[in-house]
Amino acid sequence: MSDKYDLNWEEYEAITKYIYEALGVEYGIKVLGFGRTSKVKGRSGVKHQVDVLTEQFNGEQQILTAIECKYVNKKVNKDVVMKLSKIMEDSDIASGIIVCKAGFTRDTLIFAEHEGIKLVELREADENDEDFKKTFEIGTLNLHINMIVSRANVTSIDFGSITITDEKKIMSLYYMNLNDSYNIVTPFSKYLRMFSDELELRKSLLKTTTIDFSISKKLSLKLPNEEIAVEKISITGFFTKTDRSSKRSFLLKDQVWMIMEELFDKRKLTLSKSGLIWNLPQTHQ
Repeated sequence: MSDKYDLNWEEYEAITKYIYEALGVEYGIKVLGFGRTSKVKGRSGVKHQVDVLTEQFNGEQQILTAIECKYVNKKVNKDVVMKLSKIMEDSDIASGIIVCKAGFTRDTLIFAEHEGIKLVELREADENDEDFKKTFEIGTLNLHINMIVSRANVTSIDFGSITITDEKKIMSLYYMNLNDSYNIVTPFSKYLRMFSDELELRKSLLKTTTIDFSISKKLSLKLPNEEIAVEKISITGFFTKTDRSSKRSFLLKDQVWMIMEELFDKRKLTLSKSGLIWNLPQTHQ
């Protein structure tokens, strides 16, 4: 992810939902809905849209919390508090939270505290923050790959009319075809696979072995510059096993992305680019 990430309001709501969902797991808090489809019906009969709606069982009943998200570049005024307070009153929602990125006016702070609504600043870290562009290690990934490669090494192929021993020519035969008098095509790789399978069954490492394959009809092999008659198919080679196991270590790093401050509870949290959330120590002013 790049250092600059331009959010929109829908992504901002989704991030808010993710944070409260993650923080609320140990307290039994569940997200009931978020976004445009998240609505509650009040006693008035009116349906109210709630950006993020959560519930928590307090031992006796389910407690609902309405979270209002404001992804705007100006401070939130007290009208937002008033609107959320009325929705809570009409819908029997016990608690409310307003999350914004640009802060709150003084009247909003006073009125929200009076109404019992929590205020939270959630914003991308910038050069004014102590943790701006802070990269930190989150662990080491150790990979242990166990790999044994078994293969048949072909040293020569005898067609009766010609014997091929050149390594490059042998490799090219994996892509060549045999033709019979009716022009029926058989990939020569079929015989090479049978040779390999037979050597693997015998499990004789590094032992030179020749296997003859019977042919019951006249065949020809089409090479790039010629066509040869196939009088026999006799493949010679040996079987090997190679240990290609490896160990690798990767240092995992992350970077501070967003900072979240709960204004009344004085809690400060950080969200990393990979989704890690952790508490930052309180600063005393």
